[in-house]
Amino acid sequence: MRYSEKVLLANKEAIICGWNLIKNESKKNKTLLVPIDSEHYSILQLLENEKISSVKKIYLTASGGPFLNYTQKQLRNINISQALNHPKWKMGKKISVDSSTLMNKIFEIVEAQKIFNIPYEKLDIIIHPNSLVHAILELNNGIKKFICHETSMKIPLANAIFDGKININKFYKENNSTIFDNMIFKRVDRKIFPEIKLKKKINQYFSSPIIISASNEVLVDHFLKKKIQYLDIIKIIMNVLNDGNFAKYAVRKPKNIKEIYQIDKWARLATLNHIS
Repeated sequence: MRYSEKVLLANKEAIICGWNLIKNESKKNKTLLVPIDSEHYSILQLLENEKISSVKKIYLTASGGPFLNYTQKQLRNINISQALNHPKWKMGKKISVDSSTLMNKIFEIVEAQKIFNIPYEKLDIIIHPNSLVHAILELNNGIKKFICHETSMKIPLANAIFDGKININKFYKENNSTIFDNMIFKRVDRKIFPEIKLKKKINQYFSSPIIISASNEVLVDHFLKKKIQYLDIIKIIMNVLNDGNFAKYAVRKPKNIKEIYQIDKWARLATLNHIS
């Protein structure tokens, strides 16, 4: 950051695990940090000229992934190709699995809390299969605002790079004829997305996000290698959170990267120990 006036942030793990280090470094070097995930860039825009005290709720939208309309019985036999078959986005394997479980949204809640210093209780997730609205701001005065754009990262990226001073039509053409057709919003079904229970668990202690992130990474890798079942991901994460040594590591406030690695290492080893 010492050589940059502005840094665009897209890496979840860096923010989840080391936000305090990133923030302190940016302040020291007077570097502007701009989140470019579509959800967080939308929140950035929605909060402009708004006080956090005036915010009732901020909703991060989730597409629901490939299993939105599945039954609990169907989830028991999920294979890798199904988990990677996202209906809206073409992504890497790990993030595709995280999207299917809703884990990516749990991490995005953490990101939003850290980046914007918003209380966890003011952050929530709502299912929006259209993937056109990326965040919704609900104010105490009853007004709701949202940011809407098509499923292309070119839009938040271009606006972040050029501070919104760009004619997007020069290199990207939106399909405006259908963008507002049949917009759908749904509450998260806890039976289909059991990972939603982590929304309360992830802010239990300062380093809970580091542990959950590391554990999830190990488990997704095992799922992709056919060593565990799809539903084992949330089951084993919960076992790690109930581990006798969990609080010992979760309460720590890492002061440097080395201390982050120590917590991360314990989480990975604990996860492997809980894989039967």
